[in-house]
Amino acid sequence: MQRDPTTPFEWRGHVEGGFASTFKTDTRGGDSFDSWTSSIRADFGGPINQSILMGVDVGYQYSHYDFQLSGARVRPAAYGSRVLPRNPWGAINTLDIAPNMTVLIGEHLSFDAAAPIRYSGETGARRNGLTAGASAILRWQISDVFRIGAGIGVISKLEDSSETFPIVVVDWALSSSLTLRTEGNWSQGGRAALSWGPNKAIRATLSAGYERNRFRLDDNGSAADKNGVGEITSVPVEIGLRFRLYEDAHFDFRVGVGFGGRLRVENSRGGKLYSEPFDPAPRIGATFTLPFRLPRQFRFDSQADN
Repeated sequence: MQRDPTTPFEWRGHVEGGFASTFKTDTRGGDSFDSWTSSIRADFGGPINQSILMGVDVGYQYSHYDFQLSGARVRPAAYGSRVLPRNPWGAINTLDIAPNMTVLIGEHLSFDAAAPIRYSGETGARRNGLTAGASAILRWQISDVFRIGAGIGVISKLEDSSETFPIVVVDWALSSSLTLRTEGNWSQGGRAALSWGPNKAIRATLSAGYERNRFRLDDNGSAADKNGVGEITSVPVEIGLRFRLYEDAHFDFRVGVGFGGRLRVENSRGGKLYSEPFDPAPRIGATFTLPFRLPRQFRFDSQADN
């Protein structure tokens, strides 16, 4: 976040509701599945003085999966095959919270830090589904139209060692109608999006990214996967349209395909039971975003007299 010294700081945020659906797709082992997801997210933040801003991002996501198995299966002690012996999971609940801070360093540099916390588990899961981490990013405003940043993140993983990953930030207005921007959350995944439009009322987007969710399974399965871990990953490529309603309020509609997808099931100690790629998965989604802010009397004016 960069401050414009000619305007007052404000405590402000956004609320976003979304829906997405992945159409039926086959695994390499012959099974198939489809899914849908609904979500609500919000962010809120503002200044505590002229150089430090505090905020928090929160979100809840409900995902439902419907598997169609290729035939009757005997439940083995450990899968060890390319076919699923049973439905690996059903509904997944994911809750995110990420307190964050921005420190402004002069007019062109800023430092961001966050402590993301995530719970993700199948409905009915009783074992721990919490992960947590820390991320830090240094941003540089090179010009009015170009900002870059680099950082590092560390996040724990269910029944696995923690993961360290690089963070790259780009916000580049290549022209008055064309913008390249990276987006993502503090936990897992992100994307790069190219946005074009003759004005702010409507813009077309082309994006590519990476998605991963790793979650705790319930205790209703076979002995092999009871209280185990599920994971689904993909690389979505999407095109979309953004309709600006007013100020920072907008409606997004997108269609695309998830490439390089993989389903994985592990036991309660993180040992692999099943890991199989699935075919490119057609997908569709929409989000609705509304801004909000505190009343004017709560704003911090950097130009106010001391």
